[in-house]
Amino acid sequence: MSKRKSDEAYGELRRRIMLAELPPNSLLDEKTLQQSLDCGRTPLREAILRLAQEGLVTSMGRRGYAVAGATPEDLQRGYELRRELECFIAGLAAERRTPQDMDRLDAFLAKIEAEMESCEGNVAWELAIDEEFHSLIARASGNQFAQRYLDSLYGLSVRSLYVSQVPITFVREEFDTYRLLIDAVRRRDSAAARAAMTAHLTVSPIKAIAQKGLRDKARVS
Repeated sequence: MSKRKSDEAYGELRRRIMLAELPPNSLLDEKTLQQSLDCGRTPLREAILRLAQEGLVTSMGRRGYAVAGATPEDLQRGYELRRELECFIAGLAAERRTPQDMDRLDAFLAKIEAEMESCEGNVAWELAIDEEFHSLIARASGNQFAQRYLDSLYGLSVRSLYVSQVPITFVREEFDTYRLLIDAVRRRDSAAARAAMTAHLTVSPIKAIAQKGLRDKARVS
């Protein structure tokens, strides 16, 4: 089944915003985007409204829409919320996971091992793998609201990486952490799952962004 035009526009526009190809506060020129995304006005508007719900785009009234701004406080608050939410989700995943969830997680690890050598350094692949990992853990939590909020926080976090020019960690560097957390979920050890997610986010560039933002704020004040 092929993707709808609005889904394709949403995915590509989200990617451009996350990678800061469209920088914070820049106005979205709908005519230019329709041409570059090869879509009509209606699917583009649908995509923009979805991104607005995720906090990546803001309404400028009659001027249209712009990429959301990013302040040091935004980076810190986003990190705080994502850390707490994802650790909670990891614990729930260990308690509630099903055999089907474990099949998906094991297939995920196998896919990384099969693709890592040829795809390492491919930014699109690296980001897709990491987002899939967090998505699978959220799905295993059995909480239908987890994925919705995680999508928004993940997009904001990755965008913050590129806006702040903090290098991403590669999947190869995170693979052992992925496996550690998945093993904890397999054993239904919620404390170990939360600890593994805490470790993942602690060494993540997301924390470096938050810390950088606070240092920058301190120098200005």
